[in-house]
Amino acid sequence: MTSVYLDRLAHSTRFDAWRTEELTAALASLDAEIDERWSPRQGGPRVLNIRLQIYRQRLQRELDQRAADESG
Repeated sequence: MTSVYLDRLAHSTRFDAWRTEELTAALASLDAEIDERWSPRQGGPRVLNIRLQIYRQRLQRELDQRAADESG
């Protein structure tokens, strides 16, 4: 499922077409992917994927903005 969200994120500059539920699911999926990639295997170095972190920030910012708009 993560690959579907990654593809959409890679080709989407705006989130207008995304439902809030899709944003939430994409964020959860990215968090799981980041946790999996972040964990070192057999004592190896920890790896941070900048692209995933940028996507995560964009999703979180959009969700925060929508929450502020709804409460506001």
